[in-house]
Amino acid sequence: MAELLQQRALIAESAPRSDARQTRRFKISPLASYSSLAQLLTQRLGSTVVAPKRYFRASNELVAVTLVLCWIITLLYDPSLALNHPARDFTGHINLCFGWDYEPASYVAIFMCAFDVYLAWTYATLEATRTRLRDYDNRTTWAEQFSLITCYLHGTASVIWVMLWSFGPLDGFWATHLAIFSTAIFFRYLCALGNYVEARFGTAFERGHVRTEHTYFIITYGVVTTLLPILYFYDIAVYRLEGRTGRDPPLPWWLLQILDALWMICLTLSSRLAVPEPPLKITYQVLELDDHIEVDDGEAPDWTNEGSTSTEESHAPRAVH
Repeated sequence: MAELLQQRALIAESAPRSDARQTRRFKISPLASYSSLAQLLTQRLGSTVVAPKRYFRASNELVAVTLVLCWIITLLYDPSLALNHPARDFTGHINLCFGWDYEPASYVAIFMCAFDVYLAWTYATLEATRTRLRDYDNRTTWAEQFSLITCYLHGTASVIWVMLWSFGPLDGFWATHLAIFSTAIFFRYLCALGNYVEARFGTAFERGHVRTEHTYFIITYGVVTTLLPILYFYDIAVYRLEGRTGRDPPLPWWLLQILDALWMICLTLSSRLAVPEPPLKITYQVLELDDHIEVDDGEAPDWTNEGSTSTEESHAPRAVH
């Protein structure tokens, strides 16, 4: 028995440590442990497990980083652009967006928010893909349909958001500026609501993951998202109807300041207080031009004659499974 154990120990010592190499290869960097953006930038190709919510968190991180950069630029360039922002005449408070409304900070804001379009649409696509893959009965329920629609509305919101810098500070079209902002944040909330509804009214397994804090959060997030634009529009409308001048907001300035802070908190927590969802395993494989691809819905297109109407193959096909 002792000899057998000794032989096994020698074999274990001489065998290649493939597990150790694999562990080192897939080790997550310290920065990626805290940042979804870093995780996406360092994730390996080939085959990877992706949580769609990671893209949502990365989007929130991108907004936070952009705001910090823009405020630094504005304060160094001309602090009065933010502190004496013309929108303060209507609302009285300091909005975080004041830091990126004017150039040169607006250049950085538009550049960074363009990346958010990619993050938002990738998130929407992955969420929709998972919903369809889990549709085992080939019947789309109203909750699944609502989730699919709101996923794509979130992607649309990221495109609408970039339009913020086309109206507002320079031309005085504050109503249009506010309408774009309101539409974008409402679509973003609907995406969070869609995920909650899909889990809350889904299978018994999905319903089991819905906890009380998830319900409280989605209600609070909805109330804040609804009240914020309503009070903004009220301030602007009453200010103009009553012919007010200077910094004279109709509502107390601290009310919108609190709602702004609450909305930023909800945005930050929207992925962490969402109902847990299963990840996706994504596999990438490079195929040869003469590979014959078998698909479920019929014959795949002939990549060797892409753009041509000819159906003649130049090479014998190879089946890829």
